[in-house]
Amino acid sequence: MRVMGDVVRLNAKRYPDKIALMTEGEKLTYRELSSRCNRAANGLLASGVRPGDRVAVFALNCLDYVPVVYAILTCGAVCVPVNFRYKSDELVYAINNSTPKVLFHDRRLAETVASVASQGPSPIQLIAMSGDALPGGRTMADLTEGRPPDPPSVEVDPASAAFIMYTSGTTGFPKGVLFSHHAYLQVAAGLVYEGDVRHDDVMLCTLPLFHNGGINAMVLPALMVGGACYIHSGSFDPDTILGIVQNYRVTVTMWVPTMLAKLVNDPAVRKYDCSSLKKIWYGSSAISPTTLDAAREIFKAAFYQWYGQTETGMVSVLRPEDHSEHSQFTGREIYNAEIRVVDEYMNDTPVGEVGEIVTVQKGLGMIGYYNMPQATEKAVRDGWIHTEDLARVEEGGYFTIVDRLRDMIISGAENIYPKEIEDIIATHPGVLEAAVFGIPDDMWGEVVCASVVPKQGASLDEKEIIEFCASRMAGFKKPKRVEFRDDLPKNAAGKVTKNPLREPYWAGRAKRV
Repeated sequence: MRVMGDVVRLNAKRYPDKIALMTEGEKLTYRELSSRCNRAANGLLASGVRPGDRVAVFALNCLDYVPVVYAILTCGAVCVPVNFRYKSDELVYAINNSTPKVLFHDRRLAETVASVASQGPSPIQLIAMSGDALPGGRTMADLTEGRPPDPPSVEVDPASAAFIMYTSGTTGFPKGVLFSHHAYLQVAAGLVYEGDVRHDDVMLCTLPLFHNGGINAMVLPALMVGGACYIHSGSFDPDTILGIVQNYRVTVTMWVPTMLAKLVNDPAVRKYDCSSLKKIWYGSSAISPTTLDAAREIFKAAFYQWYGQTETGMVSVLRPEDHSEHSQFTGREIYNAEIRVVDEYMNDTPVGEVGEIVTVQKGLGMIGYYNMPQATEKAVRDGWIHTEDLARVEEGGYFTIVDRLRDMIISGAENIYPKEIEDIIATHPGVLEAAVFGIPDDMWGEVVCASVVPKQGASLDEKEIIEFCASRMAGFKKPKRVEFRDDLPKNAAGKVTKNPLREPYWAGRAKRV
């Protein structure tokens, strides 16, 4: 497999009648998936799309999302998955930044599309993936009618861009990350090999398909080996998710820590037969030891912790055999990646010390940020991608994420890592989840604030949480303020976004965002 389109093309020959994709009430074999991809790709080429043109997809999770993406890749265009939660202004930003020639959309988002269709720098062809066409637009049936089911004769360069994938925006406005066909196939090969994905696996995809975790960390590895992938549409409801695992005999999935916490704290979790589930991947954000221990006890599966960014792809793993003695670590580099932990002068950090994670760009990393040369120069230096993630170097080639560089709190010249405090707060029996961040203080510069979500029925107060922390950590680390919330703000990957928590405290002052 040299380019992304080969995944569908080759498996249509190898496994024509095997199920490739499933969702409630619908299944596609590899032959059917290939036919849909090729007819849509030929339709795009007939519509004037050429290799290198951008084609956007603005849709909720659905079965049609995958063939649309692979149709775009098959004809050499650059796929631009857009966050379906975007409102009009955010969609306008993505369109103006990526300048797509075509925008695929589903009927549930047609109103938002209609409100911004004329605000881009050039006319956009609108194609409805389901439902009626918008004025001046077309439907999928219009695009594919009379088009052959055979692959188009287009030569796609493996080094060319396959996606513009927007960052999650936890630290500012999203940036479009250009990623090549070759790099994504290398990342997926690492996921297949280190994640033990097999031909007979059934992958449950619960993450949004506009996100790397959905379309490229879950769907792509499953399709590469000829496995099946169930596409879940809708919210993450424990009864629904566990019912899918039971009824479709799911063998592997990726659940981010917030999803795992939701499952293990749901009383219904033990009533489902999840014995088919052999491999549980997790990552995207820190997991509390309490949640991990409960999940391992309930599901009796092999656990794999992944680490990566939109810019780097997945570059490290903590495999099942590592969880017995090193479950508190983040992992170590996968077989085809290279990671270093360095100081500000790019010297390797010794064991036990904290530095910034950098990863090799060539092979697995991004091409750069689309139309943002200054941001690219800041992130990529001398062939290394600077992640701004801080990690402690461990023995045996392992590392442990301690926090984001920009999330580190500096209080009275002491460096404080919020993750350490979050992990401790999460062990309180009445706490569901917590986020820790710095707030301004006239004497110390910054002090620690904790935003806490209590478990259902728990009664907590600020003094209790502060005293709980004070007995388990140095005094300068303990929270000076505790606020209670019904939930924490999160992005599409389930990662807590701290900016909305910090901003009210820093209004009118220099913000650490």
